Amino acid sequence: MEHSFSGTVFEGGVCIKKRFFILLLTVLILVSFSGCTIVSGIETYLKPPKLSEQHEQIYNALINAEGTKISLKYPKSGNYLSAFVVADIDNEPSDEAIVFYEKTNLTGSDLSTLRINFLDQKNGKWDSVYDFATDGTEVERVFISKLGSSDIKNIIIGIGSRTEKNAQLFCYDGEKKPEPKSLGFYSVMDVTDLNNDASNELIMINNSLAENTAQIKWLDSDGTLVSGPVLNLNENSTEVAQLIYGKINTSATAVYLDSYINTNTIMTEILYPETFNNTIYLNSLRISNAESSQINRTIRNSSLISRDIDNDGIIEIPINTVFKGYEDKPETEQIQMTNWYVYEDNMFIRKYSSFYSITDGYAFILPEKWLESVTIKTINDDVIFCIYDEKTENQTELMRICVAGSAEAEEIINSDQYSRYERIYSNGDTVYLACLPSDSPDPLTLSISEILFNFKVIK
Repeated sequence: MEHSFSGTVFEGGVCIKKRFFILLLTVLILVSFSGCTIVSGIETYLKPPKLSEQHEQIYNALINAEGTKISLKYPKSGNYLSAFVVADIDNEPSDEAIVFYEKTNLTGSDLSTLRINFLDQKNGKWDSVYDFATDGTEVERVFISKLGSSDIKNIIIGIGSRTEKNAQLFCYDGEKKPEPKSLGFYSVMDVTDLNNDASNELIMINNSLAENTAQIKWLDSDGTLVSGPVLNLNENSTEVAQLIYGKINTSATAVYLDSYINTNTIMTEILYPETFNNTIYLNSLRISNAESSQINRTIRNSSLISRDIDNDGIIEIPINTVFKGYEDKPETEQIQMTNWYVYEDNMFIRKYSSFYSITDGYAFILPEKWLESVTIKTINDDVIFCIYDEKTENQTELMRICVAGSAEAEEIINSDQYSRYERIYSNGDTVYLACLPSDSPDPLTLSISEILFNFKVIK
């Protein structure tokens, strides 16, 4: 839970969201009176995009080879999101193309409706050279990359069905048919240089009823597919929420794997590469200062995914506690303090404590001098940092943060009532404002430069 407050009505504060809802209601009323329908607008946007000249030529070559009873299929994620992938795959002067499509006139001899077509370009003309049926219904993801010590540029394609995903690797040199090699089933896969040896590896994570595993795969100098040992992951994980990378030392990159335990709960496993007898494999970091296992230390609400909030290449894992004064409050009235932990010297170390607004996309890092002295309350749309006192009426205000649209922000800054608000960050139409007391001799009061330093926009 991000933050909440009781039903008490407060005076003051900036209430932007109410204005937004009024504006939205006005727009909807005007649309209804205009006779326009939202549905017709959506249908307009759902029309297939017009093909570029190059894609039109490739498409014509495809239908010349396979007929007109086809429909294009688009990858669901990754860097290649077009049904047409055009790239120099075989290191020749001209590009090659891959098209994902579906047959709409399936015959008894066809194995699958989803197909992959390879096209080559010679003398400026495209020709279909290979066509493959796939064992699936969706194109999940596409990579084009060398792997390991091989000089071959590979096409790695993830194919999905209703119940599972599997990956295939195509080695394409333009001279012979690129027979697919099965890479096995997966839940999440990615290509990266894990051990900083200037060559990429394929990481495959598999969550299934039978197993939760991680594995690295690559090609040796002869182009032979090599699979590292399988690492068993925590058996309680059900689905990968996120896979990201972060430094753990100067020579290795770790995999931070956020996984669901259930709908509302995730945990983090930190995986790192090791090499033995020229074989790369993944291992799991163990935490020596944990009262329980590494996994239990990172169990938290599913909204708290791991991030590099200060852009130093090291991943922080967020764990919630509560601000002072809310320990005995009902959960619905608590305001959470988010503590950000990093892995260091075989331990989890608290790096920062913060107020973290997931909805508004920012964290304010609490200065160390605030940690035992400051709490939070909310008034309308303001988040107010106060010196803690058991009697809330005696709490001294130190700072406020407000988030508004650009037009509202200008109105706030230029009004007499809110003239002490200053713009501290803008992100598109969203403006973040801070307000300091006009005269506060308290040593806990921050300068604008300190506020700017501790304010982190989290995208």
